[in-house]
Amino acid sequence: MNKAHQSRFLSEQGKRTRWYGVFTAIAAFLVLPFFYYTDQNELGIEGTLLWRGLGFLGAAFFLGSLLFKPTPKQVIIFHGVTLLTYLIMMLGISTFVFINPSYGMEQLFAVTTGTLTVLAINTLVAQGSRSIVMWGTGVLTIVFTILVLSNDIVNAGWPVSILILCVFSILVLRAQNRQEKEKATYLYTLEEKEARIARQREELEDVNANLVGFNFAITHDLKGALRRAQSFAQLIERRLSPEVKEGVHDLFDLIKQNHDKIQEIIDGLTLLNRIGKTDLERYDVAVSQVVERVWDELSADLKEGTEVEFRNELTGQISGDEGLIWHVFNNLLSNAVKYSQKKERPVIEVGGFRDRDEKIIFVKDNGAGFPQKFAQDLGRPFKRLHSAHDFEGTGIGLAIVKQIVELHGGRFWGEGEEGKGATFYFSLPADKRD
Repeated sequence: MNKAHQSRFLSEQGKRTRWYGVFTAIAAFLVLPFFYYTDQNELGIEGTLLWRGLGFLGAAFFLGSLLFKPTPKQVIIFHGVTLLTYLIMMLGISTFVFINPSYGMEQLFAVTTGTLTVLAINTLVAQGSRSIVMWGTGVLTIVFTILVLSNDIVNAGWPVSILILCVFSILVLRAQNRQEKEKATYLYTLEEKEARIARQREELEDVNANLVGFNFAITHDLKGALRRAQSFAQLIERRLSPEVKEGVHDLFDLIKQNHDKIQEIIDGLTLLNRIGKTDLERYDVAVSQVVERVWDELSADLKEGTEVEFRNELTGQISGDEGLIWHVFNNLLSNAVKYSQKKERPVIEVGGFRDRDEKIIFVKDNGAGFPQKFAQDLGRPFKRLHSAHDFEGTGIGLAIVKQIVELHGGRFWGEGEEGKGATFYFSLPADKRD
């Protein structure tokens, strides 16, 4: 337990100990006169006034100490001393009765029961004073044993009973003290972790708020500036003479290509920023039909003479947002076409299988693939697995896929081998009718 925990533990123990101490002191004030009366008139035990007075003074000492507003540590010490005065009181009376042969069974039973009761009460109400009461009980037990053994006792069963309960009380106090500290340490540590998580959550919310602002600036301010730059380039191109325009035609083509690429990045960021900002609308989606629709659009844009073997083996339905699911397949199939375009016979396959409550869907190609060591980077924005010189792209497509899949409560991962193709998997909630 570190210093901060110790200080808090001491403060909390002091508060509890104060209330237990007040309760036991008031109880002692009420019952001690009655016990003294019983000693004198019913049990016939003489000479107990000093011992009962010691217990009375112990109770008065604790209540009086509270008038001086003691610290938690002082309250614990005063309470421990008070409890030990109650035990000294009963052990003193018990020793006096045990070594006096004139007292009979009634008196032996009474003082033994009284001592055992005080031991039990001390164990229950010690609270923060457990260590003090434990060590004090140990010392008093040794003293009691020496006094009893140094005298002739007719019946040793009574003092042995007290000794056994003294040892038991010490063991219980020790175990309680250790468990209390362990429990407090666990709770304090848990509270600190929760507070740290709360702070991290707030920091993350701030970061997300800044990111939203950044994305807004990109998707709105930058889009406007880009549109104006493109308009100016077009105006310049129109005002150039045919002779000059012929010489710089390639430069204007490069401007347009880069404009289209930046526009594609902005559109990707816009979609990435929008995902999850609105409520997810789930419907039964026939995934095979979505795949066919995406492939029809992509195949229409294939270069003339390009032949791709496409296999769609998906069946059944999933629960999800059809518009977002379209973006998943659009990005995965676009990547499959792009990375397999250098193969003589490109093959793209879409399929799926049931795994408990999930439907696992995969998009497989025999294209460029990627080193498996990069699999952990899949779905990170702008993280490309290939050089931009080899394959064009924005590095946002898989990030969009990952975010949409996770929004649906699924998982996204991939497997690949350089030069031998890649397979991308994602899971979605399965239709119970499948």
